[in-house]
Amino acid sequence: MSIPVVRQAPANPRAASENRRTLDAAGAICLNLIGATGSGKTAVIEAILPRIRGELNVGVIMGDLVGTCDAKRVAALGVPVVQVLTDGECHLRADQVQVALRELPLPRLHLVIVENVGCPVCQGMTDLGEHLRAAVLCCAAGHGVAQKYPQLFRDAALVLLNKHDLLPHLDFDLQGTLRTLTTLTPAAEVICTDTRRRVGTDRLAGWIMGYVRAQRRQRARRAHAAEAAWLPA
Repeated sequence: MSIPVVRQAPANPRAASENRRTLDAAGAICLNLIGATGSGKTAVIEAILPRIRGELNVGVIMGDLVGTCDAKRVAALGVPVVQVLTDGECHLRADQVQVALRELPLPRLHLVIVENVGCPVCQGMTDLGEHLRAAVLCCAAGHGVAQKYPQLFRDAALVLLNKHDLLPHLDFDLQGTLRTLTTLTPAAEVICTDTRRRVGTDRLAGWIMGYVRAQRRQRARRAHAAEAAWLPA
């Protein structure tokens, strides 16, 4: 399968808002998946795609410094994938995502998942035009991650405590981490995940499908109300 690759994109300071309008016009929801290198973002996508694809048409934008190995893993699951290579930049930019969106069959998609590049500092401060964010915290990275990189979690609607199966072997303060996350992002859904044993992945897939369904219903109601407003009394 041929994977479109985006390397350069013209600078566009308005790209994030333009991306959101483009996605809204197509009726697609965009999820920005953020987290450090090695946190398991690609494995999370691989785990939930088989569950989600039964209900939603999904496209994926993969961000990496170099190489397409992760994009090939996701493309093997039968979904359209676009690879963005940042050539050294530590996070995706909205203008890169803007070019990548043009390579996807957007009018046919219900959900676009963007896997960001694995820098825990920059990702949380960069708007790509997404509708929601999911932050992945690898338990093996230690319980200090949420305190050291609070910007990664503050705007997240979902927080995944990934590689949860390693907890018995780690000095990881789970309750302390949960308290920190409650302070940083009190409305976020926190899910413990183990992608190898599919622990938490069905719950995650169900949450995402429920969110997309709810957003699509809201859009349909708004469109119906706008149409009704034009009808003669």
